[in-house]
Amino acid sequence: MTRLNTILLGILMSAVLVACAPRGVVSILPLQSDQKFVSPIFVATTRAPSQSPFDYTSERSAAVSLAQYDISVPASHKQGKIEWPKGAPSISSDMVVMNVSAINDRQDFIHKANKYKRHGEEAVVFIHGYNNTFAEGLYRFAQVANDVDVRGPKYHYSWPSAGNARGYIYDRDSVLFARDGLEQLLNDVAKTNTDGIFVVAHSIGAALLIETLRQMSIAGDGNLRGKLRGIIMISPDIDVDVFTESLKRIQPQPDPLLIFVSKKDLALKLSSFLTHSKNRLGLIENLNDLKGAKVEIIDVSAFDDGEGFLNHSVAITSPTVLNLLKNRKIMEAILDPNSASKKGTNIISRVVQTVNDVTQIILNPRATQ
Repeated sequence: MTRLNTILLGILMSAVLVACAPRGVVSILPLQSDQKFVSPIFVATTRAPSQSPFDYTSERSAAVSLAQYDISVPASHKQGKIEWPKGAPSISSDMVVMNVSAINDRQDFIHKANKYKRHGEEAVVFIHGYNNTFAEGLYRFAQVANDVDVRGPKYHYSWPSAGNARGYIYDRDSVLFARDGLEQLLNDVAKTNTDGIFVVAHSIGAALLIETLRQMSIAGDGNLRGKLRGIIMISPDIDVDVFTESLKRIQPQPDPLLIFVSKKDLALKLSSFLTHSKNRLGLIENLNDLKGAKVEIIDVSAFDDGEGFLNHSVAITSPTVLNLLKNRKIMEAILDPNSASKKGTNIISRVVQTVNDVTQIILNPRATQ
């Protein structure tokens, strides 16, 4: 057995042990009027309902369930963290669901979502990644939305992940199963009164997003085109060749298309081992492999304050990165070297490399300390 295989086997065993630990579940408390931060998130899911109220399993469902979840983030919240209840849930210390409203049909879903539209604020759709329970994906989006100050309407697509480190193949199949449900959600969000839509996808959820956009484009579905403002992929678990070929069929190509990567992402290295594919998009090293795709790669390998030892969620759990994402002027300066907001401002150390239409920005957090 090679040294690399030994390391990856050790990672797999560690992941399995983590999977044996208690997993996140939905905790519901009655809505309290004095709670300052309650984030309404509209949810579409192709998971089968659980016996627990307003929770869902890893089983697949052909029907798309719709609901609104109002989630409270505690005043003691720390960036990048999900405050799971350790006992009886409390709004002072835990992230909890304050109210849930089931939505019976798509028109009612659109009607309710329209109430949260404010002028000039785009909607954000979040797609969770591999090995997530329903609660984990939902609460992660609430954490990210809070930490980067998402003010527009928020939507979460929960596809039927096994919620188990040993369920990688099941999750890959579920990505294909879940395409039509995501297409329905994207079309419904496009029919709301929002000015624009950003889609954020994590891990293998990025593969689901690309598959869905591809099938919508091939079908000539134009509902989303006029409102899609860009997509962000965090540690995308998708083969580079599959990504570039799929992107050719997505017209027009989303712009901007931002990809957060880390060379220290052990989860993607394990994915490469399991799929016999060394070229995962979230581990991209040779920009020529992207074959002219117009994308911006943001390398956060130098950040070590993210959650977990796998380094698979750095961009959404690192307080340093989250602070950058929250500051629009800083992000504008990072993405646009000629931005006026950069003049006279020491923002962050970075190296910019451009190959054809691919721009790679390597960030170094030391300048922010």
